[in-house]
Amino acid sequence: MSRATTTADPARALAIFAAALVGATAVLLTLGAAPAQSAKPCWERVIDDWLDNGRIDGVYSARCIEEARKNLPEDVRAYSDIEEKLDAKLQEAGRAPQGGGGGGSGGNSGSGGSGTTDPPPPGAVVGEPEPDTGPRDEGPIQEVLGAGNTDASSVPLPLIILAVLALLLLTAGGAGLLARKLQARRASSG
Repeated sequence: MSRATTTADPARALAIFAAALVGATAVLLTLGAAPAQSAKPCWERVIDDWLDNGRIDGVYSARCIEEARKNLPEDVRAYSDIEEKLDAKLQEAGRAPQGGGGGGSGGNSGSGGSGTTDPPPPGAVVGEPEPDTGPRDEGPIQEVLGAGNTDASSVPLPLIILAVLALLLLTAGGAGLLARKLQARRASSG
């Protein structure tokens, strides 16, 4: 009877450990994916706007756009055209009136200068979306990867997937090691 109890205890301990690991992973993913409760800075909203669809659709002050350029993550800067989009948006914002602020969706007041620039032409709209440059090559993998949260402060979905896979592999490796030790113990005692 004691032999059955000793073989059942490690299996039960492994099951409890695996359940605790899965529970801890779920809690960490829930906490990591929770949106920030405080309002985002203007520059982060500019980056989020671009991350949404590859265009900057909103109207932002020149200061917001400059701050977004300063705070660009290095990988986004290296592998995308966001700097060109920010430059174009900055030129558009430079043609806008410089009065009390022009922060559009940024909601920030400008430098507060006396602003004596000419207003944009009657038909021009600052912040007008750029025309689509053609069909985007989005296959099923891009759809899945792009389905999640697309703001600048979120954890990338591929990183979450890799973390879960790593935890599953570590758990499987630990279970295999434990099974081999149990077999060796049974072989030596029997």
